[in-house]
Order: sequence, then C-alpha cells, then structure tokens
Amino acid sequence: MHVFLILLSALLSISLCRGARILALLPENCRSHYIVMEPLLLELHNRGHHLTVVTSFPQKEPLENFTEIDFSSQLPAPTNQFNLEIIRRRLSNMYVTASFEIEFNLAMCHEVLGNERVLKLLEERFDLVILEIFAADCFTYYPYKMKVPFINFISSTVLPWATERTGLPDNPSYIPNYFVSYRPDMTFFQRTFNTVSLYFMKIFYKYESEFSSWRIAEDVFDEKLPPMDEINRQTSLIFVNSHFTLSQSRPFTPNVIEVGGIHIKDVQPLPKDIKDFLDGANEGVILMSFGSLVLFSSLPPEMIRMFLDVFGTLPQRVILKYEDELLDVPPNVMYKKWLPQADIIAHPNVRLLITHCGIASITEAVYYSKPMVAIPLFADQYKNAWDVVNREVGILLDFNNLSQRDFSQAVKAVLDNPRYSENMRRLSKQFQDRPMTPLQTAVYWTEYVIRHQGAPHLRPASVNLPFYQYLLLDIIAVIGVSLIFVLGFLYYSIRLTLKLQKFVVYRRRSNKNKNE
Repeated sequence: MHVFLILLSALLSISLCRGARILALLPENCRSHYIVMEPLLLELHNRGHHLTVVTSFPQKEPLENFTEIDFSSQLPAPTNQFNLEIIRRRLSNMYVTASFEIEFNLAMCHEVLGNERVLKLLEERFDLVILEIFAADCFTYYPYKMKVPFINFISSTVLPWATERTGLPDNPSYIPNYFVSYRPDMTFFQRTFNTVSLYFMKIFYKYESEFSSWRIAEDVFDEKLPPMDEINRQTSLIFVNSHFTLSQSRPFTPNVIEVGGIHIKDVQPLPKDIKDFLDGANEGVILMSFGSLVLFSSLPPEMIRMFLDVFGTLPQRVILKYEDELLDVPPNVMYKKWLPQADIIAHPNVRLLITHCGIASITEAVYYSKPMVAIPLFADQYKNAWDVVNREVGILLDFNNLSQRDFSQAVKAVLDNPRYSENMRRLSKQFQDRPMTPLQTAVYWTEYVIRHQGAPHLRPASVNLPFYQYLLLDIIAVIGVSLIFVLGFLYYSIRLTLKLQKFVVYRRRSNKNKNE
C-alpha cells in the first residue's frame, strides 16, 4: 500500500508538470534576444506542455498546443534603427545607452500591455509565466494578477537591476557590472567607478523604468497596483545567458541559473554555394558578421572598403554578412544578406570570427573553438570583448579608431599565432564540460518551479531585507556607537583618574609645606 501511494504521487506530479499551461510574454522585436529563449519554449512544447506565446517571431508552421500572438507588424524592429549615427549619438555611454533601451521598451509596454488580445489572457488559466528582464518590467503585472509563479530570462550577462529581486550578490569589489569592461582584479579607481556606476544604474533604472512601468500598468488595468519592486521580489527563477568559464566565477543563488549556450543547436546542412565556398578553402575561412541589430551596410563606405582591401591581401577565403550590394569585391570574398552563422562557425575550415561581440556570437565561437577579432560597438559588447581578451582567445580593436594597419595586423596575429587557437580549444572544453546541456538545465528548472508551485524555498531571505539590514548597517551602527561609548568612557575615566592623581599629589605637597 505504501509503495502504491508513492507511485501514485509520482505519477500525479509528472502528469501535472507535463500538462502544464505556460504563458510566455516575450514580445520584443529583437531576434538576438528571442533566439536565446525560443529553444526552451519549443522543448517545453515537445515535452507535452501547452504554450501561449506573445512574440514578434512566430513559427513558420503552426504547432499544435502552441498558440502565438504575433506582434511583428506592430512593434518596430530595432534592426532598422541601428546604424553608425545612432550608435554614436544614442549609445555612446552607459547613461544614454540605458535611456535609449528603456525608452524603446516602455514604448513596447504601451503597445502590448493593454492590447485586447493580450488582456484576454487574464481570463485564461496558466501554471507559469515566462518573461524577459531587459529594460522594462511592465509584464510582471500579468502573473501578479493571474496569481501564478513566473520566471525570467536575461539574454545577456546579469543586469544591475536583476540582483535585488533574487538576492544575487553583486559585490562591486570584484564583480564588474554589466556596463564596465574591467577584469575582476580591479584597481582602486576601477573599483570606485564600478561601485558608483553600479548603484547609479540601479537608482536610474528604478526611477526611469520601474516607476514608468508601474504608471503604465495602473493606467491599463485601471486599478491601484503594488510598486514594481514588490512584484519583482516574487520572481521564482532567473535564467542568465552566461557561463562562468567565459565571463567570471561569481556566487549564484539557487534561483539564478546560468544557461549560456542554450541557443546552440545541432549543426544543419549549409546552402550549397556556401558549403562549396567553405569546403574549397585550403587556407581556411574568415567569417565577419556584426549580428542582427547593426546594419553592416550602414558603416562608412571608406571603412567597408578598408575591410575589403585587407581581405583581398589574405590567402584565406572570407564570408561576410552584408545587407546591400557591394562593388569591387575581391575574388576570395563571398557576401550574403543573411548567413546561418552558427552552422558556418561550426565548419572545420573556419579559422577566425570577426565579430561585434554580441553574446550569441561569442558563445558560438567558444563552443566551436574559433578565435576572434573583437570590434564592439555598444552596450555589453565591450564587456564581452574584454572577456575574450582576458581569456586570451582574441584581439580587441577600437571601432572609433580603426585603421587598415591595425585591422590587418590583428587578423594576421590571430591567424598566425597558435596561442589563440590553443587557448580557445581549452576554453571550449571547459565551456562544454557540464552535467547537463544548457537546454536540459533550463527545462529541468522550469518544470521544478511548476512542480513546486513557484518554488519559493529557492528565494534567499535577503530578497526581503531592507538595504540597511542587508549591508549590516544597523549592526555596524550599534557596534560603532558602542565602541565610541566605550572609548569615550575610557577616555574620561583615564582623564578623571589623572586629575584625581594630580589633585592627590597637590594636596600632599600642600600638607607637607604646611608642616614645614
């Protein structure tokens, strides 16, 4: 009987988990973000869960029990807004970068949060909600109103405003924040700037994004709602698109899980023209791509010409992602408006990746063991590039001061110096050496949260501690005041003792003089 009850309980747990109804609110029209989260959604669907997905990237063919609400025609694609002028004017430092991203995401909140198709979801029953942490948290009010647990995805390394909600330590003495490009062993001035910038960005996000999202949600739902930080503290779990082998070793609480590499799939067959081009490269192949956000064709013509002139001097073949028509292309260069990047990087003849250092591109290069020339443009790309340099698997170039000589030397150095390839092979082995794949890890923890009704036991007590208690400021104050009191008491006691001693000596002398 006891064994029967155990088996029945296990079967009920499995059936409840496998038949879960999951809502994914991931409308941002940014392909580099969605490719990180999409594999988890599809795998959950394959395991028998029923998914409703708010997205700007619908599946090419409809799937059973996979309902999509498509916003691709209503939300502007950032690909069409990112060119060199935008980068220099609106993404020049951490403050303007965060402002731009928050403005972009708040516009998305206005468009999606009160949309009739999305509001109808409140009438349905869900077991879990999946959200993204980026630059606005307005969608967290949906799981709050539905009274269901929610998990978050971060498509990059940890953002400064994602730590308090999970109790994740982000000690600036040795953990460089998202917006700086430092090594963990920082100098005094670097630690100072890291600390100031970390807390500045936290406060900036609170006032610019959280308060705005809160007001938008109250307007949409036409009711008084709790502050955003109160809702965020109910987060069950966060998946982070990073791995300690590439970024850095740092403490993670049980409710923060690294899944760097989750978007990497089995290698697919290449288009015939690309395959023939790669297969016939006896001296190897160089891949150059600046990702899906930045239009390579928007770069200055003289810079594009400089790249082509350098490529023309190399014995290697070069494949380039370029969105327009190119003139006077060297015979060893192939360009395409779109490339199956990961499948190309996986080809054995590819020897070098020239990249803008988006986290997906960096991860693919590490997974397939290809050294890099890093040319970051904005945001976390600088930090990603320094991770490449710190691991000695590539060379960093400054986009704003890029000369033909520097570019040519960097490319030849990475190709000719075996140190970069050897370091990358070592890093790739470390990156892949895990008990489960990133996707298996994400699926396990997602179903864990469902099985345990939000898994509140994963949440550290520090999540609900006031700032002064978390930093022990009250304890330090009590000890400090007590120490001052003790020192003051000792000081006045010693001073009084010395005065008494002086008085006694004086009286003795006075009495002695009277007797004489």
